Amino acid sequence: MKELKKRITAIIIMALGIVALGGCGSGKEKEKSLIRVGTMPYYLGVPIEVIQDKGLDEKYGFSMEVVDFPSGGSMSEALGAGEWDIGPIGAGGMTAVSNYNAMLIADVEYEMDGAWIIARPDSDIVSAGSNLSDYPEVIGSTDTVKGKTVLGTVGNISHYMAIDYVSKFGLSIEDVEFLNMETSNVYTAFVSGQGDLACIGSPSAGLKLLAEGYVLVGGLKQQGNPQQDCMIVSEEFYKESYDECVKFMAAWLEACGYLNADQTYEEEMVTKFYTDHGRTDFTEKDVADECGWNTYNDMDNIFEKETGVWMKELVKCYVGAGAMDESVYQALETNIDTKVITDAIQLIKEAQEK
Repeated sequence: MKELKKRITAIIIMALGIVALGGCGSGKEKEKSLIRVGTMPYYLGVPIEVIQDKGLDEKYGFSMEVVDFPSGGSMSEALGAGEWDIGPIGAGGMTAVSNYNAMLIADVEYEMDGAWIIARPDSDIVSAGSNLSDYPEVIGSTDTVKGKTVLGTVGNISHYMAIDYVSKFGLSIEDVEFLNMETSNVYTAFVSGQGDLACIGSPSAGLKLLAEGYVLVGGLKQQGNPQQDCMIVSEEFYKESYDECVKFMAAWLEACGYLNADQTYEEEMVTKFYTDHGRTDFTEKDVADECGWNTYNDMDNIFEKETGVWMKELVKCYVGAGAMDESVYQALETNIDTKVITDAIQLIKEAQEK
């Protein structure tokens, strides 16, 4: 009888051991949540490279599928089609919020330059010189700007920049011909002879034009409204995967901290990100200049400025120009939510304490 009891006990212990080991194994094999990150091949997307380089996706327990887009307009439309969950975007964030009820949860950069309006050196706009005391770096006049052909992309930063530029001279966008094309085609079209003004959202392309003798006549910073791209989350992902939003933003903010702390590392990551995402239109000096001008929002500075202010100014400009309904501004007010960032910072601090 004792021997039988021993055998039964041994069988029970073995069974419990198998269950326990099975439980441990299933915990280790638990799949990380997949986050589809939308981006463009520009400075705003570089922290994605750092997340991968530093293993921050592993640290915070998610995996990424990076979805590339050529411009903010196409990126916003793809959000409506459900092709990505979260990502940094510029002016296209307006339509993402108003058309697809996306959430704006953060501003990406603290300060930015490099979005410019460039003219030909023999243009009468250049000859007109500076005529605006409040904006001494803005070149041109009402007479010389009116009727000109402007190259850019409808719905992204170049479009807004053009609307704001002509408004400085008392004009509307209807007073010029805005020739719409993909952002990547603006440089090539301009140097081939198309248009009088090129609205360039990429500092690399802008620097190349300036080096070739073209002239800077305007830009977001020059026009008094430096760019601050934003982080957008789809309505579905925000509601159904809030914890994943927090994890991603913890990784993002930590990545931005690495970039802000070391410009040499930043230049390395910018170069790698641009190259990995198909860009060849930049030099080592372009990257160094861009990194020197710009600063990311990290966990230490992200709340120093009110979130969404730049985007609100953007919408106001469009509404004032008659290019957008006022309801877009109301949607933006409703859909700015910084709770994700507060929770992400808390998650970073908890990770630091472990």
